[in-house]
Amino acid sequence: MAARTSEVAEKAAFWVVQLRSPDRPAGCETEFADWLRASPIHVREYLRAVEIWEALAHPNTDSGRRAEDLIRTAQDGNLVGWPGHTLPDMSAPQFLHAVNGRHAMRLAIALVVAGFLGYFGWRYLSVADLTTGVGELRSAVLPDHSIVELNTQSEIRFAFNNSERRIELVRGEAFFVVAKDPVRPFVVSTDIVMAKAVGTRFSVYRRPTGTLVTVAEGKVLVRDLSVMRQSSAAAAPSAVEVIPGEQAEAQRGKPVVMHQAVLQRSLAWREHRLIFDGEPLANVVAEFNRYNVTVLVIANPRLRDQRISGVFDANDPESLIDFLVKVDHIPVSRETRGQVRIGEDSIQSERYPAQRTDRS
Repeated sequence: MAARTSEVAEKAAFWVVQLRSPDRPAGCETEFADWLRASPIHVREYLRAVEIWEALAHPNTDSGRRAEDLIRTAQDGNLVGWPGHTLPDMSAPQFLHAVNGRHAMRLAIALVVAGFLGYFGWRYLSVADLTTGVGELRSAVLPDHSIVELNTQSEIRFAFNNSERRIELVRGEAFFVVAKDPVRPFVVSTDIVMAKAVGTRFSVYRRPTGTLVTVAEGKVLVRDLSVMRQSSAAAAPSAVEVIPGEQAEAQRGKPVVMHQAVLQRSLAWREHRLIFDGEPLANVVAEFNRYNVTVLVIANPRLRDQRISGVFDANDPESLIDFLVKVDHIPVSRETRGQVRIGEDSIQSERYPAQRTDRS
């Protein structure tokens, strides 16, 4: 688990003091260099700590430049090269001398930025996050003018450079409208799948059991990373091409399986709707629980496979409750913990009303 920013800031302050101590322990410089290289966040927080140190040490000196401004200048300057640059051949003491030197701060930032771009690659190029909470849908325009729509409880990280546009779907589901850029492929990855496109419209859904890639327009090349990592997968195809109306499903350790997709149903979440056509009640309940704080629980296991068809508001679990009570005559009860139990008609629980209460 990554350290919190406050913890990194405290560690950065420790290094500022430690490196200026005349009796610092042997190997301190090497340990600091390793810590600095561990994350660009460490670089940022250390530079901020140095800035504060200098401001306290020289209160009447106006540097006129914040650390963020210096970083921006360094990134735009001739000293910094983008991917392919390597950290200059400097010993740890030389590196520290450059970083700790008050008048060499810009040079230090430039060297660090160049080194990190080469060492860590695309992952730390303008990395940013987008997230959604329970029941929240969110749309955003990415730096390349592509559009992303995030479903409930979803998160993406993105980082673009001059040769590639990278998206990591950390959790949940996202729909992408990709801006055409033939020289920079648009790549979306999960833990087991990498989907590559140039200009298209498609969704990626990272489920606990695997990943679904659904294409609405254009073509997407889906590569199963788990199969690629297996030594016995040499004879198996490592990628499949998905065209509009198709859906690729990947599960860990298995080849990608192709399905015909009903786009209206697969992408209905973009309009806050859930569409089911003969779907097991267990799957229906799981979908509603993605969008709502009210937790639906199937109390009677025999109901898990009961088939449900209908169109529902994703943020209205009571519409499903009404359907089950009125149409399928399934008993439903509400518990004090905020759960709604399906298939349980207990005299100790308050029976959910069959007649729906009108809500504004």
